[in-house]
Amino acid sequence: MIFPFQDLKLAYIRSMNITRPTLLLDTAKMEANLDAMIKKAERTNTELIPHFKTHQSREVAEAYRARGIEKITVSSVKMAEYFAAHGWDDITIAFPINMLEYRIINKLLSMGCQLTILVTSIESLTFLEEKLEGKVNAMIEVDAGYGRSGVPVKDHETVQELVNFMDTSNKIGFYGLYCHPGNTYQANSIEDIRQIWAVVIKKLNFLSNKLKTDVSFKIRIGDTPGCSVVEEMEGVDEIGPGNFIFYDLVMNYLNVCSEDQIAVAVACPVVAKNANNRVVIHGGAVHFSKDHLFDAEEQKFFGEMVILEEQGWSQIIPGAKLISLSQEHGILELDEVTYETIRVGDVVGILPIHSCLTANLMKSYQTLDGQKFEHLEKTY
Repeated sequence: MIFPFQDLKLAYIRSMNITRPTLLLDTAKMEANLDAMIKKAERTNTELIPHFKTHQSREVAEAYRARGIEKITVSSVKMAEYFAAHGWDDITIAFPINMLEYRIINKLLSMGCQLTILVTSIESLTFLEEKLEGKVNAMIEVDAGYGRSGVPVKDHETVQELVNFMDTSNKIGFYGLYCHPGNTYQANSIEDIRQIWAVVIKKLNFLSNKLKTDVSFKIRIGDTPGCSVVEEMEGVDEIGPGNFIFYDLVMNYLNVCSEDQIAVAVACPVVAKNANNRVVIHGGAVHFSKDHLFDAEEQKFFGEMVILEEQGWSQIIPGAKLISLSQEHGILELDEVTYETIRVGDVVGILPIHSCLTANLMKSYQTLDGQKFEHLEKTY
């Protein structure tokens, strides 16, 4: 097995001016992922209100706008500011509302933004009722088993109390129930993911039917594993996945996406060759994070290697794994043939474990045709 890293491929790398870790974006794969999720929403009779936390990029966002998507989800007030500045005016902030940021929320309202916030307590509602200078919609975040945040789904009394408050509020309108069943990320199979969603949907529908209000309200669920593989969504009005736009190795190992759907790879220069078939790359924890998976032998790894090509990158090279990270260093463990083929000065591609964190750390994208896309963290 011979990999011609030099010759045409090295000339291509040079033409892209890759000299340090660079996050490459395959826009064709990205757009195919988006089109597939749009079709999923149509098929399940739900509205796609995509989460922008994965890409956090105004240029990437234009692919959604070009397809008629006008409502978006973000994970912070800061992110809402960024996308509002780029023309998005119907934004859900899918994070328990931080009362201390009420001044920025008022600023966004003064700009004409339609904001939807997440609430979990009467304290938040009471504070906002006093401080807000305009009207927002609110979704009650419900915890249906994940255990991260939200009102427990069985706590009907608290949910009803929140609804009652909003039903009499002049500033906070009850929009619906929001749930992120993030335990799908720890599932062992596609069937497990579907079962988690079946239970969540049943619980949310039961809660919905018990609520007393004259307001017509929505149910929204948002996690990429479930939104990608679940077809039965009776009672769900909206879906809000984010990671699907790029996917990553976590999604691939869950069988939620194919390897060919992963739309980002980090181009990393090879800076040294060590003994025992290991090479050192410029690409460490400050580029990938410390998120990891375990292989079939229960060995921890932080990414898998591909060969960069003019049309993107190759399939994963068997056995070529990123096995260690420090701040700037990455250690690749290879088979003997691959090790002998690679030379110092080559640039290899690494598929990330978690594309959201990798994009956040890399702070910019380079498309395969050399365009530069910005990231929120580079500009704010």
